[in-house]
Amino acid sequence: MVSFPRCEACGMPMSHPSQHGNGDTGHPYCLYCTDTAGQLRPRSEIREGMIHYVMKSENWTRDKAEAEVDRQMIHLPAWQPAH
Repeated sequence: MVSFPRCEACGMPMSHPSQHGNGDTGHPYCLYCTDTAGQLRPRSEIREGMIHYVMKSENWTRDKAEAEVDRQMIHLPAWQPAH
């Protein structure tokens, strides 16, 4: 089974270079979590995008999607406290 890198901000698998921020396969964030300069978008923007994605793909209520997104985000590298 092929393993693809996952975005460190949202968890999306990045199976193609175009899915990485700036198309750079060394970039830890996906195209949805970065701006046009390749910089990480604010957490609140990424969270909102994830909530909308989960609501649509799973047909969940906003409350349920928010709870799931918050549960996932606390484990992603981009949102860990600096050491």
